[in-house]
Amino acid sequence: MHLLRLRHALLITLVIMLVCGSRLSFAQKNKNKIGAYYFDGWSGTTFHITEDLKTNYKDREPVWGWVTSSQKVVDEQIDLAAGAGLSFFSFCWYHRNGKTVEELPENRAISFFKASKNVKKLEYCLLVANHGGFDVGPENWDKLTKIWLEEFKNPQYLKVDKKPLLIFFESASLLKNFGSPQALSEAFARLRQSAKDAGLAGASIAICAGSADGIAKAEAGGADVITGYNYHSVGFIGKEQAIPIDTLHAAEQRLWTKLVQSVKKPYIPVSTMGWDPRPWSNDKNKYVDRPYFTGFSAKSVELSVRGMIKWMNANPSVMTGERIGLLYAWNENGEGAWLTPGKTGPNPLTGLKAALKAKK
Repeated sequence: MHLLRLRHALLITLVIMLVCGSRLSFAQKNKNKIGAYYFDGWSGTTFHITEDLKTNYKDREPVWGWVTSSQKVVDEQIDLAAGAGLSFFSFCWYHRNGKTVEELPENRAISFFKASKNVKKLEYCLLVANHGGFDVGPENWDKLTKIWLEEFKNPQYLKVDKKPLLIFFESASLLKNFGSPQALSEAFARLRQSAKDAGLAGASIAICAGSADGIAKAEAGGADVITGYNYHSVGFIGKEQAIPIDTLHAAEQRLWTKLVQSVKKPYIPVSTMGWDPRPWSNDKNKYVDRPYFTGFSAKSVELSVRGMIKWMNANPSVMTGERIGLLYAWNENGEGAWLTPGKTGPNPLTGLKAALKAKK
């Protein structure tokens, strides 16, 4: 009788362990890793803090004021981001020949991040902003590789498939500068090998693309991962200029589903939380006459993030193993997409926190 009770107890214990193990496994498989792009144009030494922005868009001003590129503010931003549920920042990273990386104001936040007392609360990676004026090509590839490798070695650097993630803003200039998809692919292969030689597992290289053609070019050029920076134009409606933000919510989900039909590599979805760059309008871009979204708020941020998480949970097989998603953006205040709490305007972080809390 005693032996039967012992066997019964052992059986119950085994069942409980299996059930709990299954739940844990399910939870791990369904845990998403959400990060946000970080733009450090807010040093006061660049053109980004325009008079129009300061005068007519006061609701976008962060609680710290317009100048946020300082150690104290970055410390606080890390704490707020982690507290709201973000896992990492992807810093827009710039390089201009003739100047060191540290001399470019747009890169200072990365140094503040790494020196922060709160650094262990978030991971980070680089988005190489290889658009006009910041070209990347054969002439500076080896030099830049050395810089990237030093970043990769940081213990807080974000990894995909156990390899440091490096994102490129677009493939067109890379293909133009290297001359062919094969030449670009060979450059990426050298970067991966250099990372291995430095004691790392390699490098995971992502390229932003927003169409089937762009995806094909990125993959032909050797991308390991496909992602984006923002997809604002998918929500535009005909010739309308002021467009409700919920139009973008629906449109971006359709876009993600369409894009992954063309993707052969893992995909990192990006939710474009807003778009209204009129404060940066000039004679060249004419943003003041172009489409933008209305209704940006803490609630709209919540709906943006909820929508992306819902899509991610429904499409785990097309994503990275870490189930990474990106938000545009932490502080693109000039372009109308931000999470930084406002001095007088909304606090989008409350929407982010509500969405990330709801996913658990």
